[in-house]
Parts: sequence; C-alpha cells; structure tokens
Amino acid sequence: MANSSSSSSKSSISPRHPPLFTPIEEGNEEEEYSQGRSSFRAETTPSEVEYRHRPTPLHQHSNTENKGKGCTKKRPENGEDDRGVLCNKCRPSNRERITHVVPLDNKSTSISSPHGSREEQWKVAVAELSHKLIQATRKRDEAILEASRLKFSMVELEKKLNKLEIYCHSLKSGLEVCSNNVNSQHQITRSPHLQRVKFGEEDKVIEHFLVMVSEARSSVRNLSRSMTLQLRQIGGKVYDRIALLLQPYDIKISISRNPRGLIVYLEALLNKAFYEDFESNGFQKGSCNQILNPIDRCEANFGLYSRLKDLTWEEVLSKGTRFYSEEFSKFCDRKMSEIVAMLGWNRAWPEPLLQAFFGASKAVWLVHLLANSLHPGLPIFRVDKEMKFDSVYMEDMGGDKAKKLVPAMVRITVTPGFYVYDNVVKCKVLSRYNNSINNISFDGNEKGLTPSPT
Repeated sequence: MANSSSSSSKSSISPRHPPLFTPIEEGNEEEEYSQGRSSFRAETTPSEVEYRHRPTPLHQHSNTENKGKGCTKKRPENGEDDRGVLCNKCRPSNRERITHVVPLDNKSTSISSPHGSREEQWKVAVAELSHKLIQATRKRDEAILEASRLKFSMVELEKKLNKLEIYCHSLKSGLEVCSNNVNSQHQITRSPHLQRVKFGEEDKVIEHFLVMVSEARSSVRNLSRSMTLQLRQIGGKVYDRIALLLQPYDIKISISRNPRGLIVYLEALLNKAFYEDFESNGFQKGSCNQILNPIDRCEANFGLYSRLKDLTWEEVLSKGTRFYSEEFSKFCDRKMSEIVAMLGWNRAWPEPLLQAFFGASKAVWLVHLLANSLHPGLPIFRVDKEMKFDSVYMEDMGGDKAKKLVPAMVRITVTPGFYVYDNVVKCKVLSRYNNSINNISFDGNEKGLTPSPT
C-alpha cells in the first residue's frame, strides 16, 4: 500500500510540475491559471500519469508552427490535455485596453458647431446684400445717364424753340411790312459799309465764336472759384469789399452758409469787369481802327485768333504775353489792375490763381477777336437790374430751384449775351420771381424771391 501510494503520488506530482514549466504571473491571468490547475488536478486520472516532456510555448524559437497564429486555444471543453499558455493577444484584459483610433480624414463628417453655422448664415446675408447693392448702383447709374440724356434733349429743344421764336418774330415783322403796303422801290437800301463782308466761311467763324463764348464763361467761372478759395486765406477785407459791391443788387452773401452762391455773385462782378468796353476796338473806349478796310480788318482779327487760340500757360511763363501779342498783353495788364482795384486785393496772386486769370482773359480776348472777324461785328448786350425778364434773350440761372415760380424781373446779370445775326446767345441772369398761380411777386420785402444759385 505504501509503495502504491508513493508511486501514485510520484506519478501525480510529476505531470503537474514539469521541470521546465514556468507559470505566467501577470495580472488577471494568475487567477485563470490557478483555476486551470485546480481543474486539472480534479480531472486527471491515474491512467494519465505517464510523463511526457513537451517544450513550453514560451520559447518561440522551438515552436515554428505558431508564428503567424494570433493565439493558442485556451482549454478544450472535453477535459483533454489543456496544458498551455495563453497568448497576450487573447487576454481579455488586453482586449479591454484597446484604444479606438479615429482616422485623420478631412472628408470625414464632424459635428458642426453653432458658431460655424452662424458664420455661414452671415456670409450668405453679406453676399445677398452685396448683390443688391450692385444692382442698386447699376440702376442709379442708369437713372443718372437717362437724366443726362433728358437734360441734353431739353437743351436741344430749348435751342430749337429759341430759333422758332426768332423766326416767328421775323414773320410777324414781315406781315407788318406787307400790311403797310411798303413798295420794294421805297425800301431803304443799306450803305456799303453796313453790308456783310465775307472774307471766308461765315458759318465757320460763327461756329468758332459760339464755342469760344462757352469757353469764356466756363473760364471766368473757374477764376471765380479759385478766388473764392483764396478768400478763406486772405481774410475779411476782400470779402467785405465784395459784399459792398453787391449791396446795390440787394444781395447778401455768406461764405460759410452758401459758398456756391458766392461763386456766382463773384462771377457776375468779374464778367462785368472783363466785358467792359467790349464794343470798342481793343477794349479801349474812343480808340480808332488801325485798319480801315473792313475785309482786311476781319482777316487780321481772325488771323490773330488763329495764332493765340493754342497759346498755353507754359509758353506765357517762358516768353510772356507780349512776345505773342502786344495788344493782348496790354489787355491782360489792364484787366488785372481793374480787378485788383475793384476787389481791394493787396496780396500777390499765387500761380494757380494767375493761371486761372490767364485762361479767363485769353478766352474773353478771343471772343472779342471773333466778334470783330465779321462785318458788321457781332454786338454784345447786357441787361440791368429791375428789367423785365424776357425768356427770348435771358436765361435764369436759378430756375432749377424755382420750378413753380415765374421769373418776373432781373436781379443781376451774371454773363452778357450776344446777337448773332438771326440768332441770339442768351445772357444769364438771376431773377426775382412771381408765384405761377396768382402772379404775385413775393419775398420778405415785396421785391420777389431769389433762391440761392447753384
């Protein structure tokens, strides 16, 4: 019995403890391994006591068949030999420790934040507003273009209306002549010196004259604007002088409240000085004609116009006006002295102001030459204050701001007018107005209302 028990004990101990077997003691596997050993003891029978040496699976160099396999079987369910070692890859503890890795893919969908959606809404709203702004700007430009076209059409219609009125006046005078039964034999014939002298193309000269009148008006307006800018630097002496000159016309000026009105009033004073003695030869009252032959005189004036029309400010600075025309140089000196004395201007003129004065004086001088390039010459006409307004010969500069008012009488003449044979170049005036409904003149002093010119 003792021998059998000892042999059985030896046989039972030897398979449970092989000499080369080393158990793995890691974390949770220790309990599983202990449970496996206890179950192994319970299920082992004396018939399976025979010892067979098997290499441990821990030695990877001795078991080449396990390379590529992720793990070994844990334990068979039928109670057969389940000796072995669990692989680290099959441990539940390691499976629980697996970390989920999210791929860094830009195309993957992410949860949009409320701030991002709000920014997208703002971007869409800004785009819509920009589109609406572009459309509104386009419509505004189209409206401005259409308004300019209508304004140009109105100007053309006004010119045609003026020609029609002049034609009606001529027809009316012809009817009066016919009604008086005036015979052609008793008509007064004109003397030879009153007949038109055509040394060239008369229409060409008239065309140049009309263009130069328009240029002279814009040049004097530019000079008035330049002088108004200088008034703010000079002080109140010249400003008080201008206010004193406008008192006879019942006009009060304010450089702070209405600077554009001051430009127009100063333009009226400058035009009065520039066109004084326009009818005289060389703007000199009582002067005599150096050339008595009308044809030669017209040719000489037009030739002088052709030489001076392209004269520039740079050429004047380099050579002076006397080099190109002595009469023109005297005209500039005389008008400069008159304007300085009229305004009480006691300071040196800066170069921009001198350049503006040169442009205005040159344009007025060329108008004078062209007016005397025809025989008889093209006469100038002016209107005085309190004169009744006549739309045939006058143009009201304040009419845009007084559409519901009718001009009654002249307040001040801004630019003079010209007779061009059968036509007329209207003078520009500022008027007093009557109400178009009851024809009652009104302003605070019963002298009519004059809006501020533009």
